Amino acid sequence: MNTLDQCVVLIPAYQPDDKLINLLIELRPVFKRIVLVDDGSTKSDAIFAKAKDFSDAILKHEVNRGKGAAIKTGLVYILEAYPDAAGVITADADGQHIVRDIVRVAERMIENPNGLTLGVRRFTGKVPLRSIFGNKFTIFVFFLLTGMKVSDTQTGLRGIPHKLIRRASKLPGKRYEYEMTMLADAKRHDALPVEVPIDTIYIQDNASSHFHPIKDAIRIYRSLLQFCISSVAAFLLDNIVFSVLIALLNKGATGREMHILIAFAVARFISGNFQYLYNRFVVFKQKVRKRSYFQYWLLAIGIALLSAVFTGLLSRIGDVRGFWITLVKILVETGLFFGSYSIQKKWVFKRRK
Repeated sequence: MNTLDQCVVLIPAYQPDDKLINLLIELRPVFKRIVLVDDGSTKSDAIFAKAKDFSDAILKHEVNRGKGAAIKTGLVYILEAYPDAAGVITADADGQHIVRDIVRVAERMIENPNGLTLGVRRFTGKVPLRSIFGNKFTIFVFFLLTGMKVSDTQTGLRGIPHKLIRRASKLPGKRYEYEMTMLADAKRHDALPVEVPIDTIYIQDNASSHFHPIKDAIRIYRSLLQFCISSVAAFLLDNIVFSVLIALLNKGATGREMHILIAFAVARFISGNFQYLYNRFVVFKQKVRKRSYFQYWLLAIGIALLSAVFTGLLSRIGDVRGFWITLVKILVETGLFFGSYSIQKKWVFKRRK
């Protein structure tokens, strides 16, 4: 049997046009298993009618639920319909992925059965500015949050090997944020993602894309945004308490460092408990796990000590007093923000397998 015969091509589609049919016509001689998911399209009945001749199954959402939901619907179906599948290749319906590249990703996935295979775009030639900027920015933020270097975080051409299909079908996310979640989850796989360079094709400046730069960016970075909200709220609470205590304790020049430590301890205890509860139930949505509270406070104490030491040191060097000490503290803790998020995500509130 041809190794490609064991692969399933999965194409989520929303309001597709003839580019989908052209892709299917070229795919059919190469792949024997092709599954489409109609994600609530309202204008493409004729397209899906034609697509029946070139696909094995067309699954349908009655309403638009998002690309992530469509992919997961396809994965659940494939688990039942093709239990012997070597893996699933996800491809976009808008003509951005050519058959040659889909084949290369499929072949590389078969060679890499323990991790994801990514078709990464080269971004050469005439590429819409929003696509270049969006991908570069996402790569940078993704690296800050996960420590993983991925050349194209937004590619829709991916190889999901057999052992990861069920896991991928249960990941959270309904829209474009699902693809980012899939990448972040790759750190828990037996092998990190491998990359296959592919051609970058944009038709009419990617006008057919259903990616909304603002709404979908918010979804993609939701956990970071929520962490920012909790951090800002805890930050305000912490510094209000800190400022009040400094005003009450730091009347004279003597005992400045001790007053700072006392104010830090009380303010951090109050704001820390607030942030722990918010991060646990809102940001990282973690179920009951008692040791996360201990881990959170171990991290919080470490960061507080670093902040207190540097704040005290900079205050003494600059002979800073009163309210200006709070500003020094703000600058120091801004530098600790991303480190705190990364450690909480990877250690304190880490999702267990």
